[in-house]
Amino acid sequence: MATIQDIHAFAERIYDIVQDYVDGNYNADDVLAISKRCGKITMKADAKEAVKVGKSTQLYPLKNLLRTGDGGKVEPDNDRISEIANSWVFLE
Repeated sequence: MATIQDIHAFAERIYDIVQDYVDGNYNADDVLAISKRCGKITMKADAKEAVKVGKSTQLYPLKNLLRTGDGGKVEPDNDRISEIANSWVFLE
């Protein structure tokens, strides 16, 4: 059974990956791959070509998870990240 804390923890994992992207640790066209297998959700950020895509895998271009914040600084888009987390972790 998932809790609101589980959703927040999942969103935080996504946020950390997107922040690494902002910090220059990934290439411009890299993606976030999220999949569910045997009830377990896994996440990986890498080049699209390097990601093994299964039936349950969704790809999210990292550049689409950004927004321009105050002062023109690029930062993770918390609203988009929250949408993704909520689409993968469900409250029961």
